[in-house]
Amino acid sequence: SSTGMRLFVLKRCWLLSFTALVAFAIGVVVTWVIVASTSSTSEEARPVLLLTGDSLTEYGTKPDNDGWISLLQDRYCRTADVMARGLSGYNTKYVSLSSCHRISPALITLWLGANDAALLNGTSAWQHVPLEEYAANLAEIVLTFRLKAPDAQILLITPAFVDDSRRMLANGTSDRSNAASGEYARKCVETAQEIDTPVLDLYSIFSAMPNNESAAYLEDGLHFNAEGNRLVDQELRVTIASEFPELVSRLEAWDVPSFTEFNAQ
Repeated sequence: SSTGMRLFVLKRCWLLSFTALVAFAIGVVVTWVIVASTSSTSEEARPVLLLTGDSLTEYGTKPDNDGWISLLQDRYCRTADVMARGLSGYNTKYVSLSSCHRISPALITLWLGANDAALLNGTSAWQHVPLEEYAANLAEIVLTFRLKAPDAQILLITPAFVDDSRRMLANGTSDRSNAASGEYARKCVETAQEIDTPVLDLYSIFSAMPNNESAAYLEDGLHFNAEGNRLVDQELRVTIASEFPELVSRLEAWDVPSFTEFNAQ
């Protein structure tokens, strides 16, 4: 009869709906198990890299110039959160007076000194910070980071090479010099040793090259071009591997599975 047929169809639809619901529930459970097996908590599985400094850090975010931070973000897009906090024009005096970032990073890089080393008789004299004050400020900033982020690894980075000829103005004045940058780089290394903090000595790396070769890595005598950014990225990776090997393994581990894992469901 027609009534019996309708009941048959209704039961059939109900059964199909129930089966689909069960399949969906199983899929959710399987997905949860896969994710849970590869990640305990987001804080543990996905490290945060906090990159602080001046324009050498801020400009490192520019992808069209192969910015060293953009290279890090691309490399670790599935394994880490890369947070750039570069502040163009800042020196250690400005940064030490600002509030600490309210996060729990696995690694903090601190790259300051290019503006502290501004020449007293130059066009950016107001940015100058005396050498000993620079060292004290660096130590204070590192101490603040250690208090606010006790589990974080900290890496200091020295000021880099300056191409004097590119920083010289037509009237013969300049804002930066390679000699001054070298003084602040050496003080950075010295301070790092005193406060037991690893340091990436970029100044020594660039100074080991002929001047014309070092200058070829800069776009304006101070900031890096694409080739220079790639070299900074390379040296940073080497330093992280040697100083923080336990972090390297975390940077290689995806915090969520590849989509291919779901093919097994």
